[in-house]
Amino acid sequence: MRIAFADLLFSWPPQGGADADVFHTCREIQAIGHDVHLFAAHHIKSRERTGFDPAALPFPSTRLDFDDAAMNRKHVPARFREAVDAWRPDAVFFAFGYFLKPYVMEALAQYPSIARFYAYEPFCPRDLRRFKDGDPCPFDYLRTPDLCRRCALKSLAPEIRSWRFLAWGRDYWAARAFMPGYHARLVAALRNCRAVVVYNEMTRRLFAGFNENVFVVPGGVEAGKYTVCNKPESRPMVVLMTGRVEDPVKGLDCLVRAAVRLRRLRDDFEVWVTRSDWPDAPPGFKATGWLTPEALRDLYGQADICIVPSIWDEPFGMAAVEAMVAGRPVCASRVGGLQEIVVDGETGFLFDREDDATLADCMNRLLDDAALRKRMGMAGRARAESEYDWPRIVASHYPRILERLSS
Repeated sequence: MRIAFADLLFSWPPQGGADADVFHTCREIQAIGHDVHLFAAHHIKSRERTGFDPAALPFPSTRLDFDDAAMNRKHVPARFREAVDAWRPDAVFFAFGYFLKPYVMEALAQYPSIARFYAYEPFCPRDLRRFKDGDPCPFDYLRTPDLCRRCALKSLAPEIRSWRFLAWGRDYWAARAFMPGYHARLVAALRNCRAVVVYNEMTRRLFAGFNENVFVVPGGVEAGKYTVCNKPESRPMVVLMTGRVEDPVKGLDCLVRAAVRLRRLRDDFEVWVTRSDWPDAPPGFKATGWLTPEALRDLYGQADICIVPSIWDEPFGMAAVEAMVAGRPVCASRVGGLQEIVVDGETGFLFDREDDATLADCMNRLLDDAALRKRMGMAGRARAESEYDWPRIVASHYPRILERLSS
């Protein structure tokens, strides 16, 4: 089968988890015998997206460059239509994109298609998180379009007035997503797809009534690049939190509260976090700085336990999978995709969002028991190898999804 991948935000090296997902999905679908070609937009003046060199990718690709004047709901779909039609695919896989994505889906509606979503893009025009004022938002754009449209417009109005856009706000304006008619276009695009692919069961349920062929496919890691290191028995022990920890929704405040609580009982551990600096860090906390992927893998080897305390409904939770494949037990909040990754009591522990008391107890149990840490770490490694290694993900999930394209 000839499968065109259409992506409006792709960068390589990756700028985020969606880029890595697209890269590995293309590569592994090609490896199982299909012809793939990635068509990806590149906004030349983007401050967030670096684009990519087609020659550096292990599969055929075309970069579609757009200046400010052409990055709109008319020119972007037309360029994708022209490029994809020239390649003559059997089907189209719509990958990462924001508000212009439905226009591209509409322009290529004659092809059997799959749409992949990496967060809550169809459900939250405010910021794709469905998280507001410190709590998960009970509303979603597909079901409450007027309410969500007002919320998004209020949030993005300062960016629009200043005319200093980030990618999300620029797409919002270019797509005229604040207009009432945008909702109907999005719904029609979703219903035209043969299948939708998401990261977790909660997101799958949100599509009920808009597309009934929704598949849950996790993200992944290259398991072979991680080795399980036996950390020297030294003190202090290391509690590690990785990822974009400065972002409040990642829950660093919860970890700080838990660690401060635990320090009343013991002082034989440090907390390391991957942030550039931390001038007001509490005693016993350390900022590692931003790390290369290779340095991050080494850092997991220095940790005793890893914490993923997200307070929003994390769609996937790559930090948890990375820790598991490195053979480290994980304490994670019971939210979104994280609760589907960490097996409570087997590969680590789950705790309710912002429950620092329970997190402190989980940390204490693991710091007390080296045998438990090793047992949970090895169980996590086995689970990561069997469920989250990229070749296994594609081989186990995508054949049945691709059947939808030929049915």
